[in-house]
Amino acid sequence: MKNIAKRVLAAVMALVMVFAFSAVAFADGDYSTPSDKKLKFKEDGSFRILQFADTQDDMFASPGMLHMIKTALEKYKPDLVVFTGDNTATVDTKIDCKYALESILSIVNDAKIPFTLVFGNHDAENVPKEYHMSCWRSYEYCLAYDADPAIYGMGTHNLPVYASKGNKVAYNIWMFDSNMYDDVNGGYDYIHEDQLNWYADASNALKAANGGEPVPSIAFQHIVPYEIYDYVIETPTLDPNGFTSSNGKHYALDPAYAQAGSILREYPCPSSFHGNQMSVLQQQGDVNAVFVGHDHVNDYIVHTKLNAADGNSIDIVNTPGASFQSYGNNEMRGCRVIDINENDPWNYETFSPTFFEICGGQKDMHILAYVSDNIAWYYVSLVIKLIPFVGERLQGIFLNLVYDIATK
Repeated sequence: MKNIAKRVLAAVMALVMVFAFSAVAFADGDYSTPSDKKLKFKEDGSFRILQFADTQDDMFASPGMLHMIKTALEKYKPDLVVFTGDNTATVDTKIDCKYALESILSIVNDAKIPFTLVFGNHDAENVPKEYHMSCWRSYEYCLAYDADPAIYGMGTHNLPVYASKGNKVAYNIWMFDSNMYDDVNGGYDYIHEDQLNWYADASNALKAANGGEPVPSIAFQHIVPYEIYDYVIETPTLDPNGFTSSNGKHYALDPAYAQAGSILREYPCPSSFHGNQMSVLQQQGDVNAVFVGHDHVNDYIVHTKLNAADGNSIDIVNTPGASFQSYGNNEMRGCRVIDINENDPWNYETFSPTFFEICGGQKDMHILAYVSDNIAWYYVSLVIKLIPFVGERLQGIFLNLVYDIATK
């Protein structure tokens, strides 16, 4: 029902906007020029990143997700927002793409917070990455760019974070396009060799400018690295933070490596091909954590067997999805806050608040979550709201009634 309703609305909106939209101009195709905006540690040495994984919706984005994004920005006050792929659903048209992105990016841009992205496997299934990127780069506070158009994929780049005083690069953020699907080996794609070569060269340049020492860094991408397979174990019974597969077997993260409280609700979905990414990161020594999305109901930190230059683990960190219109659940749905500090750059702190932790647990938030999961009821309520004089009150009564019946 919700898919039919959304498709009908999408068709109507497309007809209304098609002529106005035809006159809209985007970037000229030069995606490799970085923004002139610089990231910098605050005077107290702090820097906060807010990660949204798998926002994955269309031009009629769910009200719950939009409310969560806005509230999270206000509550956690990030210095940078990172979207880690499947930022839209599999949009069918450029119009849908533009307005799907506008629904989320206008919130961040209006808040005047810098933001960037990597692509996921769904973003460009029907609308090319180049068009997606032109939409992103039309926003003033977007920092995303395509550092080397000659390498595989689109949008691999890095963002230096400057010291609180002076012009020294004190930290670095790597953004890797993990691409879409592997046409050679099947399954999902991975970070390709030419991308890793670009990374090594850029990492070496930062190192040289830093007196021969690696610049402390973290990385973001959509698809989890292949090496995550090394940290999933079969358990004799169902682990509280694990899951039961369709084959009847139980799986969980290896407690010897997973941080306490890590949750595995589905088997990780990396590529089927070992692209050697984590080994290259170890050789360079600058990255101490790789933050991913893709697996919507996983929320974990795995301290891998590989170490950065400072001797600490290169962690793999999965952030649960933010989308209401793709698979997920209210136990997991949310975002991730990442804190780094200029005075201790080789360490980071992170937590992953859920929708209700962000927005509150009052009944109206539970109703909002329910109708965002069952979006057709929300559209009906919008029609009711149009009734003169009493529409808004009737909308509230209607949504309460729908929720009460559904949760009895």
